[in-house]
Amino acid sequence: MWFRGGWIPAVGCWLLLAAAPCLADVMVVANRTDRRVPVEITLPGSQPWKVKLMPRQSRPIFADSGASIAFHSGREVVQYNLVPGSVYFLGARDDGTLDLEQIGLGESSSFVAGLPGAAATTPPATITVKILVDDDETTSRAMWEGKLRKRVEQASQILHRHAMVKLEVVAVDTWTTDNSVTDFHATLKEFEQNVDPFPAQLAIGFCSQFEVSQGRTHMGGTRGALRPHILLREWSRHASEKGKLELLVHELGHYLGAAHSPEPDSVMRPVLGNSDARRKEFVVQFDPVNTLLISMLGEEIRRRRVSRFDQVAPATRDRFHEIYEVLGYARPEDPAAGILRHQIGRQRRGDPLSDAVRDVISKMTQAARTNQRLPTADSASPGPHRFEGDQLFEQLVRLAAQESAKAPENLRTKVFLMSVGIAVGDPEQLNKLPAIAPALARIETPAERSIRSGYIGKPTAQGRHDLARHFTVAAMLVGLQGRESAETLSMAKEMLDSNGGTGFSFADLAADKAGMHLASELSDGRVKLETLASKFTAKDYLPDVSTLPEGMTTMQFINQFGGMNDPRFQDMIERIEKSVRTLPPYEGLK
Repeated sequence: MWFRGGWIPAVGCWLLLAAAPCLADVMVVANRTDRRVPVEITLPGSQPWKVKLMPRQSRPIFADSGASIAFHSGREVVQYNLVPGSVYFLGARDDGTLDLEQIGLGESSSFVAGLPGAAATTPPATITVKILVDDDETTSRAMWEGKLRKRVEQASQILHRHAMVKLEVVAVDTWTTDNSVTDFHATLKEFEQNVDPFPAQLAIGFCSQFEVSQGRTHMGGTRGALRPHILLREWSRHASEKGKLELLVHELGHYLGAAHSPEPDSVMRPVLGNSDARRKEFVVQFDPVNTLLISMLGEEIRRRRVSRFDQVAPATRDRFHEIYEVLGYARPEDPAAGILRHQIGRQRRGDPLSDAVRDVISKMTQAARTNQRLPTADSASPGPHRFEGDQLFEQLVRLAAQESAKAPENLRTKVFLMSVGIAVGDPEQLNKLPAIAPALARIETPAERSIRSGYIGKPTAQGRHDLARHFTVAAMLVGLQGRESAETLSMAKEMLDSNGGTGFSFADLAADKAGMHLASELSDGRVKLETLASKFTAKDYLPDVSTLPEGMTTMQFINQFGGMNDPRFQDMIERIEKSVRTLPPYEGLK
């Protein structure tokens, strides 16, 4: 029997990306090998202790200011410092030696202090629970209460190992269900309306009013992190007790902020109820990323006594945001990360412009990811095919214009220019530009940037990726610093390229000029975003560059054009600017 566990669809894959700085008082180390690995963990100011990490085990480490881990790689003893708020895994290299890698999940731009109290001495967080069964339960109270108390205790032990959280049953009761209601979400709503968790923090209802049919069925749910109701169907009598335990732990994971995982041995995988739980060696356990999520919230509960998700410390809120945003970028069609991010509250980014640009880039990334999943143009598959090259560039610009038009009127042009510049531009080059790097840091993390770049792919203008990048970045520079500054930076880059780089390129300059001209016309109101959203094409907004000189070294440039004050150079620049001014979209504009 298969069924869908949880209240949200599957979250995307975990990504090996950028490192994260100090963000929380917990770290996670996972054993990705098929053998036990002895490690030695040391916290500042304390003696090291030895731990044997079991295969596939995820181990949280609670500390106040980082920790270190040492193990034998197979050749020598190696030691690594661990950064709070991060996830690491032990894996075997091709030669059989062990090493430690970090799972990057975003990067914070600000220093974050630790939580109050001492991690080592603060007792586990206790969540009080009321157990309830509905009026369709057929066994005696002594039987069902004993069975459910045991299940909750087993779940408590799992949460304690992964998050320093335990459950305490303080009340047992029953409630009446409407047998005419067969939809799970309606039953959950009924449970919430009719059941008061008091005197507990959390009411867990086990519903027996109907037998589950074959196929995927929604078996459990909660409204989100630290919401006071969890409802579970006490499904088929043929289901194993371990399977029912796994369903309970799955929903408790959502209660503690966990999202769905694609890892097949994680309790947070989106589809439960398969044969895995019947295997003797099967262990109910969390994957490393969700171990970090539930541990961070567990720390907030035990050290700050929070009772709502949006009450967590600003540093923890930012870290949750970063992780959920990475997951959201990875699987934009899955609402899980977005729902959790919304529940914890908006991350502090600093200004409306940055927020608007982030929204547009997010839409562009989602569209690019959907596009990548389509068959290529040369495929015989029916239906829509993937946009590539110039068409991809045109679709991205049109979407950015369409979405930017929804921003506040005084920000629309700048939102558009920044969105296309960041989405299409070269991330490494952008980070080197003083005018752009600070704005870029406010808009996306390195992890988000890596994911977004992978999905965007290689949009082109006139079949060239570099021209699309020059066009969009030059336009963005006009929006951020004005035309004169953009002209200076554009020329400086070409001169640097002539000295050992790709060479001085008038084609690149033409793309720069075209981007600058578009930005100027947008800023002056002579070109509208609505026009770009419906009619933008690369050939209309960039002049033909096929006959322009390129790849010149400094000496070749000087020999042929003399220098920037030479009439030969000035004539070439005027020729390029005229070719831009006379492009079809600008004809007749005043």
